[in-house]
Amino acid sequence: MRHLSFKILIFCILMPPVLYLLTTQILQVYLTDWYQKDIKNVYLSDINDVLNGVTPISDAIQESIDQYHRKSIFTDIGGRLDVTVKTNQGSILYPPAYQSVAIDDLPSDPVKLAEQNFKILNNGLNLEVNASIPPYSILSIGFLLFYISIFLAGLYGYYRQALKSARLEDAQKADEIQRLAELEKSHRQQAQTLADERESLLSEYQQIQESLESTKQKAEKDEEELFEEIEDLEKKLNENLAQQNEQVEEINQLKEKLEELEKSRQALSQQKEKAADRLGRRFKVLYKNIDITDRALSGLSDMDDDMGLKAEELIHQLNDDSSLVNIKRKVFSKKGKATVFEVVFAYKGRLYFRKTSQNQVEVLAIGTKKSQNRDLAYLDNV
Repeated sequence: MRHLSFKILIFCILMPPVLYLLTTQILQVYLTDWYQKDIKNVYLSDINDVLNGVTPISDAIQESIDQYHRKSIFTDIGGRLDVTVKTNQGSILYPPAYQSVAIDDLPSDPVKLAEQNFKILNNGLNLEVNASIPPYSILSIGFLLFYISIFLAGLYGYYRQALKSARLEDAQKADEIQRLAELEKSHRQQAQTLADERESLLSEYQQIQESLESTKQKAEKDEEELFEEIEDLEKKLNENLAQQNEQVEEINQLKEKLEELEKSRQALSQQKEKAADRLGRRFKVLYKNIDITDRALSGLSDMDDDMGLKAEELIHQLNDDSSLVNIKRKVFSKKGKATVFEVVFAYKGRLYFRKTSQNQVEVLAIGTKKSQNRDLAYLDNV
């Protein structure tokens, strides 16, 4: 569509992934800092059991962090929390899969275990937390869908406005053409009326002249009155001739306007033909297994960008393997020469093709649901 900006279309395509990446990165940094502080307050919640030798410090840390994981909403919606607890000597206390042998072989005696736990606590612990949002998680997909829906809504609103503007412009042109045609018809009727009046006046003038000749013979006293009447009639005749000339000039002006409108129509038609010709040349290079008719190229060039891309995607599938395309129905022409297949794309789009004797695909017509009747009529004559 000529009113749809290509820059706005590119902007609406690129912004959702950019905003999605920025959002996930910023949120990961924020959540890492927040969970670092929050887990630091709870990962040694059973400190009394640890100092009394009831529970090894690694088990207490594991139980606290696992319980924190189970209560975390962030992990439930697809987020990931990586927690590591180390001693200052580098021994890993959590996660348990990476615990060193020295930590795993803690003494079972409560006193010795309490001493060992106190020694580890006295040397200090290092807590490392990393919050991440995997790209396949519910939270990540939700962010991406949120931004996509926002920009799709904006693009749809802009598209509707552009479509409304294009339709309004076409309606104004059609109304102007109709008005000029009606005006031309009215002027032609007026010109014909004036021409009839002129013929009538000429006939009347001749009758008066004949009457004048006969009256001259009868009486000289009526001569002046007759001349005055002749002058009046000549005056009327001249006035009618002047009006007729004005009407002829107006008709010529209207013809010039109609010629300009016709040139504008021809220019639009040439643009469509050029667009269809460019598509034909490009498809001959890209799709060697496809033959596309001029009608199909014309229908494709009339579509907007979204439907055009869907149609070309379908043509690409037909070029690769036509058996993978979902066929809605078979269309049988009246002549019965070949069976034509109908394929639906983008809900409203319709593509009609058949297979040639060389086992190639010939695309006969591309259109929409609105042009379906015209396309089927065309297929009857194929």
